[in-house]
Amino acid sequence: MRSRFLPLLGCLLVWTSLARAEWTPPKDNVFTEKQLTAFMDTYRENIQLLMAAQKAAAGGSGAGAIAVLANVDATMKANMAKHGLTEAEYQWLNQKAAETYGALIVQDMVDKSKADLDASLKKNQADLKDKQQSLAQYEKAAKDGRRVMSKEDRESAIKSAKDDQQSAVDEAKQHADEAKAAKEEADKADAEAKQNDTLAKNPPGDVSADDRPGYIEDKKNAAESARTAAKEARDKQAEALKAEKESRTKADGYATRIKDPEIPLTDDEKAQAKQQNQDMIKQLKDDIETTQQAIKLTQDSQQSGLKPLESEVAKAPPANLALMKKHRTEWEAAMGGKK
Repeated sequence: MRSRFLPLLGCLLVWTSLARAEWTPPKDNVFTEKQLTAFMDTYRENIQLLMAAQKAAAGGSGAGAIAVLANVDATMKANMAKHGLTEAEYQWLNQKAAETYGALIVQDMVDKSKADLDASLKKNQADLKDKQQSLAQYEKAAKDGRRVMSKEDRESAIKSAKDDQQSAVDEAKQHADEAKAAKEEADKADAEAKQNDTLAKNPPGDVSADDRPGYIEDKKNAAESARTAAKEARDKQAEALKAEKESRTKADGYATRIKDPEIPLTDDEKAQAKQQNQDMIKQLKDDIETTQQAIKLTQDSQQSGLKPLESEVAKAPPANLALMKKHRTEWEAAMGGKK
């Protein structure tokens, strides 16, 4: 029972004493800095007094609690008088200080919300600009039949093209060497065929008449074999020259890629670049629309979404808000009964 009785009686004492006051509040509801600091000092002392009274009355009888509270009431009045406040003035300051502090809390919310909305708006506006630039880049690339590459992808493509170019150059040299060897082989075989044809037509004098037909036949066969070998060597030479040309064409293509990696070379690369451009254009258009909606929502919120909170802040006189802001730390300490 005492735990319920003490707070109720304390409130009763405060409100009863306040009701007896004769002080009249200002019509503009503005308090002075002197009034605010005096109230805070008084309020802090009264909070400390009530905390002490609760400890003093704990475990005592009902009569003892009443005696403690009677003493508290007298001391609270003395605290008000000490700081130059009437009971009615104290009541009014209590109400106005609480209202002003509440308005200050709401103002904090408004200020933070404005800062957050402004940061969000700037971020989305920057994002929109980037996406619009990217869209223009992809649309131009699609029109020109090119690829869009990041700096990193471009550098990687150039390095890869240089490696491939060197491989193609090495292949071309190898095929050139093969073609040279095949030509030498063919030339040698042609020379052998020519020599054997000559011997078949004009056998040496030391070949007897009996051996002459066989000798001529052997030389004809040898000439034919040499011509077959020459033809095979010429075919190898032609294949090697063709392969060398293909390798040099690849090397030239890689040179083009090194100079401008955004240009697709093969049919597969062209088809891939076309599809990539189309996909990115669609995605960027969707992203731009979403970002534009986000920007509009943010702007609408900036213009009207915070008005109810701002209206609450506007109820407090600006002069009161300025003073409460100046003495905010002291007020928050006073509410806890601390200096």
